[in-house]
Amino acid sequence: MQKHIIIVLLVFTGLLPLIGNGAETGRDKIECEADVNYLMRMAEIFRRLDVDIRFYGKVQDQFDQPVEGAEVVLHITAFSPNVEELFGQTKEVLVKTGSQGRFTVTNQKGHSIYIDAIRKTGYAFSVMQNSEEYRFSGEDQNFTPNQADPVIFRVRKKGPTVFLLEDRYLEFYIPVAESGKVISYDFVQRRSIRNVANPAGDEAALVADLQVKATFNTNDTTWTVILSPGGTNGGIIVSDQLLYEAPDSGYQAEYTFRLEDRKPPKAKYVYLKTRDPAVYTCYEIEYINVNKEFFRLSGKSVTNPYGDRNLEPETDLPYKVTKQLTDEAKNAFRQNKRPEKPDLSRLLKEKKDKSKP
Repeated sequence: MQKHIIIVLLVFTGLLPLIGNGAETGRDKIECEADVNYLMRMAEIFRRLDVDIRFYGKVQDQFDQPVEGAEVVLHITAFSPNVEELFGQTKEVLVKTGSQGRFTVTNQKGHSIYIDAIRKTGYAFSVMQNSEEYRFSGEDQNFTPNQADPVIFRVRKKGPTVFLLEDRYLEFYIPVAESGKVISYDFVQRRSIRNVANPAGDEAALVADLQVKATFNTNDTTWTVILSPGGTNGGIIVSDQLLYEAPDSGYQAEYTFRLEDRKPPKAKYVYLKTRDPAVYTCYEIEYINVNKEFFRLSGKSVTNPYGDRNLEPETDLPYKVTKQLTDEAKNAFRQNKRPEKPDLSRLLKEKKDKSKP
């Protein structure tokens, strides 16, 4: 069968004539003709799925305000005569939103459309919140465009940005032999504390911003985890919402949950208020691995070292600026002080001016 498929592909793309050489058997030719006919029928079915596309959309922010001047990147799936794209080729279409955040797609042919991205400075787009595909044909109930009722797409209007200490990969690991042990992490110095009860050496100078205690139950072979802030001044909130400002109130002393292998909990955003004066952190749980041998929790974090609850990251900082601000924050905390909050716009302008020839 694999041989016939290869022959069909070559025939269908014009690289091999339908009447082959003497090496082909009569049976091969018959089966090849049947396969070619089948592919041609399928191609015709897919070609007929294409219709004239009309689509009406509207872009709004989280406050239901229209977003003007946003670039909307749409992908339209349409028939392709290329056998390698028999199920459709994707065409990218760019449109701009008007004064009411509206946009229109016309003069296109295809059978489905979806939003790949929405771009505008000061706004963030999430594919997960705008993931629907709109099918115009081939379904029991096809999508019907309505100019008076456009499809709403959401973007998030960013707040004032701030430099944040960031850990792109942060792992907590406890083998079953150490079940019940507490380990912790210093989000400012970005270092682990393996011996929380009796820290020694360099660990003695670290602060346990997040404590993790994992206990293995031999009866049902499950792990139970307790997350808590270090010290008595802090608190913890675990939520299913990604926030760009840490909560002002509602913090608890600890949070307990049971783990399933490779199934992150729905409430995966851990907000921490630690130290005095307070420092705010968001730790996002991304992966969980648990079995009879070990517990592993991994994710990423951002920490605001300046004492306010803003967790809106400034993402355009060059490496040298990021390193400078990271070092300043670490050094200040080592001296039991707080770093001075920088004027990011001024700092970026200075770095840009220095780089000019």
